[in-house]
Amino acid sequence: MIVSNLSRLIATAIIWGAVTMIMMAMLLRPGMDLTGDTIVVITAIMGAVAYLGTRAVWKSPYDAEQEAEKSKRHSRVDRMLSRLSDRDVAELRARLMGDDGEAVTMEDLLTTYDERKRQVQ
Repeated sequence: MIVSNLSRLIATAIIWGAVTMIMMAMLLRPGMDLTGDTIVVITAIMGAVAYLGTRAVWKSPYDAEQEAEKSKRHSRVDRMLSRLSDRDVAELRARLMGDDGEAVTMEDLLTTYDERKRQVQ
């Protein structure tokens, strides 16, 4: 499931809003004699909890899967390129650069390849 940035933003606002309300309720409650050290420790703990919750919301398992797939693709391409001879690499580079010296998109190159393949058949 792809989580949108809007839902992540809402979840983050809920986390930080809840931490703020808890802290304000604790500090403004009459009869609670909290020392400065206690307030600092509780604030640090609540801040750490809010930070970890926010991090968990924004770093989803889907992002990790995407990164792993991207890494696999790069390694396959690297392996393929390492098998090419210097002459093959030069030819590939020349084909990726158009007749006018501008880079050609891979999509255009594949379309041209498919058209030539159909003409041969």
